Amino acid sequence: MIRKATVLDISALILMLDTMHKETEIELPKINTVKLVDKVNQLIHTGLVLVSIKDNKIQGSIGGLISQDWWSDEKFIADAWFYVFKDQRKSDVAKSLLADYIKKAKDAKLKIRLGHIFSGDLERKDKLFTRMGFIKAGSVFVEA
Repeated sequence: MIRKATVLDISALILMLDTMHKETEIELPKINTVKLVDKVNQLIHTGLVLVSIKDNKIQGSIGGLISQDWWSDEKFIADAWFYVFKDQRKSDVAKSLLADYIKKAKDAKLKIRLGHIFSGDLERKDKLFTRMGFIKAGSVFVEA
């Protein structure tokens, strides 16, 4: 079941995002828990956070915020995270989350921007995004 996240999901989302952070392919700075909790709470209230739930447990989530390019007034929704637990990656959780996210963005008349820069399964996500109608627009480089 896909549904909007609530404040009751914050603890589970924090644990999920910590797992996501630990699976990155490059070393990242340590998580600031206060900032993480604040951002999750903010996005639940002012952005769009969806969770996939089975047996009262989060299988994955996508969370986004409304933003603008620095050079435009046109708004879009950008993902802050999109994560599915490893044991659910062969299921339809990712596709279902993304399909619902797309529908809600269209209902709000917002275009979507997705990214994945630190996580594993980069090729799998590229293929999913392409199948769902997105095009690749650039790359991100980080200092080693």
